[in-house]
Amino acid sequence: MTEDGEHPPDGRLIGGRYRLTGRLGSGPAGTVWHARDERDDVRVAVKEPLLPGDPAEDEESRRVAHRLYREARTATRVRHPSAVTVHDVVTEDEVPWIVMELVEGESLRTALRRGPLPPAEAARVGLAVLGALRAAHAVGIVHRDVKPANVLLEDGTGRVVLTDFGIGDGHPDDAPAGFVAPERAAGPGAGPASDLWSLGALLRAALGDADPGPLGPLADRLQADEPGARPGAEEAEAALRAYLGLTPVPEQAERSERSEQPDQLGKSGRPEKSERPGESGRSEKPEQPGKSERSAESEPSAGGGPDSPTGSPATAPAPPADPRRRTPFAALGLLLAKKPGAE
Repeated sequence: MTEDGEHPPDGRLIGGRYRLTGRLGSGPAGTVWHARDERDDVRVAVKEPLLPGDPAEDEESRRVAHRLYREARTATRVRHPSAVTVHDVVTEDEVPWIVMELVEGESLRTALRRGPLPPAEAARVGLAVLGALRAAHAVGIVHRDVKPANVLLEDGTGRVVLTDFGIGDGHPDDAPAGFVAPERAAGPGAGPASDLWSLGALLRAALGDADPGPLGPLADRLQADEPGARPGAEEAEAALRAYLGLTPVPEQAERSERSEQPDQLGKSGRPEKSERPGESGRSEKPEQPGKSERSAESEPSAGGGPDSPTGSPATAPAPPADPRRRTPFAALGLLLAKKPGAE
């Protein structure tokens, strides 16, 4: 690599497969490259993390490299249309290079420079980000850095894509003011509730100074000082879906129906046996819904996403593309605000 961070013009081959073709962005945490997967002939984004030193000689750098590798491998398990896809993690000279989907579009931070979003669009973005967070939490990943710079808006489809799933320390000092939950600012503790606090901050930022209407109370509750006082992900999702006029996901509808019919439960907590003539009392086993997962070998810049994983709803319908959004962006191009070696 040259002093300005550029690799030789002919392009370095990473992992015997990914040919670097240009730099997309760089920052304190490393560099994100545009690359071509020479095996599958698709375009991808590749993150080269910046470590404190040489892992071959420095124990701290080796520890950070190992942790980044583990976290990136875990991130490959996150499946949601609004979660950036991590395709692969390859090691070169003991440094983990993270291969991910390339998203063409702009960040929410860039979009907000033109002004706040209409409330319905803010709710749509919030619902999509929440779905991605739920998918990450389901595999044990806490994002730790939910902010407008890490939310991408795809050109042509309007798809909302959350990037950077725990790949780095997410040190509070490196996050912009106003997006760090109180428990994280006071110490290293971070859990799913911390991500929900940041989601509330994201909604506030998207709405700007406009009247938030029914979204205001939700944002206030999400940003409660005490993690236990915040609504859970499921409750927040139900509120956003209701605001957008979307039907509840099946499991929410079932729970709501059960809560409205307590008189049908016996003392054992099971349904009372029917006394109507002609009923056998036999129950049929409900059909299990099918599951759909996105292949890690799918086209990385495709506009559509897979079905949501169980418990993670699909995103709200995308509005027509904003003709002002024409700037190419790479997924995780803005991950670089986090320093991997920071504790």
